[in-house]
Amino acid sequence: MSRPAAALRLVLADLGELAPRGERAKYWFLLFASLGLQAAFWYLATPGPTILRLAPQDPVTAVNSVAWSVVLLLFVPAVLYRVLIGHLEPAGLRLGDWRFGLAAVVPLALAAAVLMAFASSDPALATTYPWPGQWAGRSLTTMAIWLVAYACYYLSFEAFYRGFVLDVATRAATPAAAVWLSVAMATLVHLGKPVVEVLAAAPASLLFAVLAVRSRSILYPALLHLVIGLSLDVAVLARTGHLLN
Repeated sequence: MSRPAAALRLVLADLGELAPRGERAKYWFLLFASLGLQAAFWYLATPGPTILRLAPQDPVTAVNSVAWSVVLLLFVPAVLYRVLIGHLEPAGLRLGDWRFGLAAVVPLALAAAVLMAFASSDPALATTYPWPGQWAGRSLTTMAIWLVAYACYYLSFEAFYRGFVLDVATRAATPAAAVWLSVAMATLVHLGKPVVEVLAAAPASLLFAVLAVRSRSILYPALLHLVIGLSLDVAVLARTGHLLN
């Protein structure tokens, strides 16, 4: 056997050893699929469109990003999870411990809103948000529409990273490893966004993961994430004189 053929055989054998077998195989398949979904999300939803295609900040671009997020981070993972594992509740798509969830979110949301008021002075953040541009602050109606769309985005984001990825990784490895994997993935998907946001992504992702695990639901990190995003949008619009003006 030639050296190239022998080397290729060894590589294939090593890959075979890495391939999980039995019940655990489906968990590793789902984790592998999640990497592909994340890549598609980055390219099609955020921040890929603005970086690669110089997409404008307008309602059409914003809604397009939200729509892709719902498909790639919520709908497709939900179908795969339902087929391969079963009911979606273990992935955090449930009410969970609402007493703890709300008790934790309220003070964190208030602190986040104040922090976003200061963060809105960052030039990079001010030019990146809100996604729909000045349209979002045109009236109470446009603000309400954007709130609903943004809620769909954050619900999908948290369902993916603090729901499907976290649950499947826990089944495949350990709870601690699952938390750190979800943190790493959620941080990396921010690459291309403003530096201050990328740097904040890791500690924020860790907080969201712990909140999801403790509350047994993705609803509370999604609510906190929504408050952070919306507070930044409102603060940026207010600073630039485009809030209800």
